[in-house]
Amino acid sequence: MLSADIVRPESARYTTSLLCVPGVWAGPGIWRAFAGYLAHRGWESHLLDVRVLDAGVAERAAAVAAHAAALPAPPVLLGHDLGSLVVLAAAARARTAALVLLAPLVPGSAPARALALRPATFLPLLLARPVPPPSGAAAAPLCGELPAPLGSAVVASLAPESPRALREVVRPRTPPAAVAGVPALVVAGDRDPLLPPPAAAAFARTLGAEHRSLDAAGHWLLAGPAWQRGVGLVHRWIVQRLGEPLLERYAEAMADREEER
Repeated sequence: MLSADIVRPESARYTTSLLCVPGVWAGPGIWRAFAGYLAHRGWESHLLDVRVLDAGVAERAAAVAAHAAALPAPPVLLGHDLGSLVVLAAAARARTAALVLLAPLVPGSAPARALALRPATFLPLLLARPVPPPSGAAAAPLCGELPAPLGSAVVASLAPESPRALREVVRPRTPPAAVAGVPALVVAGDRDPLLPPPAAAAFARTLGAEHRSLDAAGHWLLAGPAWQRGVGLVHRWIVQRLGEPLLERYAEAMADREEER
């Protein structure tokens, strides 16, 4: 079972938790500001580090699903970049309240292949060794839209990735597919070089998901000028889609707690 860095709500409003999965080369810390914003609005977030698994999407999804199954209520699964594919696969394995896919990395697409198949990655992929993250100009597709100090900090936070995961960026073992009965949202920046607006809309249609485009935003939706607009959009969408059941479950939980006293 994966360990989680849990960000507690300032004043709990929902029994449903949020499980946050980072993308390729990224660790759970990238979700910290995002989770802090949501904690202020009553959400508990579990920041999961799937990099500890030398595994592909299916194995990481199984670990996320196991974490979800241990929670008292079906969680909302959030993924960024390659993490979107992990949570999508996890939702097919475990009870899930909703799915939020932030700047999903579409496997097999030309931008995804260009990111994964760089000169620096060929030998590690061939030898099945951890693949170093991009740096300098090679990191521009990931976070090139961020101001220099912030972009440099993001690049510095990246760490080597499992070759098994990176190979699925090039060619997925199982193509992404819709999860019946689970509301889903795709959020993408209108300046994302890895997922241009037409591709984002097409990917959302493939999944039967709703699509929201963020103006003046690139691929790294968890930081930079657009991140607060993005997290606000996500918060409103979850509450609107899950609506009364969220509040009803919280009211029931509070009533049970009072009876136990």
